[in-house]
Order: sequence, then C-alpha cells, then structure tokens
Amino acid sequence: MLILFLISFFVLTEIKPAQSILPDSINVYCVKENWHTGLMFEVSEFTIEQLPLLKLYADYQYVDIGWGDEDFYQAEDFNLYYAAKAILIPTPTVIRIDGYRFPMEEVIKWREFAILFRLPRDSFIKFITFIKNSLKYDDTGNYIISKKVEGQPIIFFKSKDKYHMFRTCNTWAAQAIKAAGFKINTFCLLTARQFYKRLSEHGKILKIFE
Repeated sequence: MLILFLISFFVLTEIKPAQSILPDSINVYCVKENWHTGLMFEVSEFTIEQLPLLKLYADYQYVDIGWGDEDFYQAEDFNLYYAAKAILIPTPTVIRIDGYRFPMEEVIKWREFAILFRLPRDSFIKFITFIKNSLKYDDTGNYIISKKVEGQPIIFFKSKDKYHMFRTCNTWAAQAIKAAGFKINTFCLLTARQFYKRLSEHGKILKIFE
C-alpha cells in the first residue's frame, strides 16, 4: 500500500504543470557612464520571454541597453569625425547591450547618475516593445548582430532608427521610459543633463548628477 502511494505521489508530482511566477513590477534604472546613457534591468525568465535576444545574457544578472550612432558607438576610441557626422546628418544606428554580474548597488557606484523607475508588469511590456520596435530584423524575423566586443559581454545590434541632432541616445532612452506610460517631454532633449532633469521628475534618484 505504501509503495502504491509513493508511486502515485511521484507520478502526480512529475506531470503537474509548472507554475510560472510573474513579477508584479520590474525595476528599470536610467544611468550614465561617459558618452553612454543606458537602461538597466534584471535578466530573468520573464524579461527573456519579453525580449528573447536576452538569452545571450542568461548567465548575467543585469543588462545595460543603449542606442546610438552606428559608427561613433562602435568605435573603440572617441572619433571627432563620427561625432560630427552623427550630429549633422541622420545616420544609421545600433543598440548596445552589456551584461553585468554585479549587484546594482555596485554598478551604480561607477555611474554618473542613476534614476529608478519601478514599472508595473504591463508598463514594462510596453517599455520592452519600444526597444523591440527599434531593432532591425532580417527577412526571417531575426535580430541582426552588428558587432561583438572581444573579451567583453557587449554586443551591438542593428537598429532601424536614425540618429541626428534632435534624436540622440538621451532622447531614445527617454522615449523608452515614456512608452511605459510616463508623461515625459522628449522634445529637443539633447544632453544627459536635460535627460537627468526631466526623468528625475518622474523616477527615484539613486545617485545625483553632480
């Protein structure tokens, strides 16, 4: 009798469908480092489900996503010609994703500022949809890798958008947060200082921009 009970228990346990735990909200961090303005959030089953290319970062705790001019963003060093070209004429763009295995508190120490947005699940999906709609896809519907940085978890993906003076990395990042449902004025948002000022009115400042 005991043997039959144990067999039934393990069989029922095995065939019982797994329950996915959906988060009520997801933290998104707006950060700045040098020329880079990024959007950071945790890598999880849920975020990978929403943005499948994050499978490439399944071993990382967080990703940092940014957008910018294709030539300037992928250059190893500052290039004045690329910088001028990006500002003066509309240019092709890429989305940059970096992976981190550090707690967010450690990451923030190395950022010039950090603003937290706690997005309800539905708002996060709208936020991710904005990012997905910025990606460029091939004829089979797959994302296109532009460049991988050797020795670092940094990958650049082709974007379908254009970069110019009135749509910079700061504009794009602000538009992503706006897509989540925040009433952010993204018009003529050119600099990181403007980005910080406008978004700090809606999010929680974790590190002040000095």
